[in-house]
Amino acid sequence: MSLLKRLLGKSEPPKERIRICVECGMPIADHKEWCSILRGQIEMKLKASQAANS
Repeated sequence: MSLLKRLLGKSEPPKERIRICVECGMPIADHKEWCSILRGQIEMKLKASQAANS
């Protein structure tokens, strides 16, 4: 069906991609509290802000 749409020139707008966390399986914006990837991101932000303040 998509081949016919391409040939006839009918195109749909591109769909928005949603990034999914590898560990908790949730979208990046909705990390779970126990996700170590989220914890690592928070720790990196805290270290960067502490380094900027020093």
